[in-house]
Amino acid sequence: MKIYHPQTPLEAVKLRKENAETAVYLAGGTDDLRLGGSAAGKDLIDINGLGMDKLEVQGDDLFIGSRCTLQDLASCDLVPEFIREAALFCASLARRNAATIGGNLGLRRDDSYLAAALTAADTVLECITPHGEQEKKIGEYLQSNCKALIMAVRINKNRSGWVKRFGNTAASHAAVIAAQSENIYALSVHGSGLAYGDSPAITEQLSYTDDITGSAAYKKYLAETAFTLRR
Repeated sequence: MKIYHPQTPLEAVKLRKENAETAVYLAGGTDDLRLGGSAAGKDLIDINGLGMDKLEVQGDDLFIGSRCTLQDLASCDLVPEFIREAALFCASLARRNAATIGGNLGLRRDDSYLAAALTAADTVLECITPHGEQEKKIGEYLQSNCKALIMAVRINKNRSGWVKRFGNTAASHAAVIAAQSENIYALSVHGSGLAYGDSPAITEQLSYTDDITGSAAYKKYLAETAFTLRR
């Protein structure tokens, strides 16, 4: 196994492109959560020292580095309250201290702790590809196959909203996570993916499935109820 130590984010993404079949990024929770899983036997591109672990305020915008952990997010008073609440959906303190924001989003899990809340908050991702830096709305990123490296998320620190999680237990996979901020509604449904838009009618965008988290009818009922009751 080879470990690369790039000096800049641009160097990191170029290494990833050149070694797409054999290398993965090493960051945050990857250290102890993935080496025995999907990263086993792969070369590693260490991005831990590239400065993507800071929270900075510029005017009304809060820039949160992709290597900030879920616990960093949950414990920062500058972060909108409903985003902090979403970070706490990860019930394990040990995991919150290891799992990074970039990792949680990059996995594109349909039970992501953060996806619905950050999408409703109209969050922008600061990304980088081998061709340079770019900005991308988080909902667009999550519904694509974009391979850009997330450097930071940008959110208005005064944003208000709500988020609600439905799951059998605090530690189990979420069946449904619903969120609203201003005129944006967002919905993550296990087995169905992410939907977002400007009305609660986004519940009709998804194809609901039966799985371990509940039946298709149950998950659709939860989604509709969350938006009807506004949490």
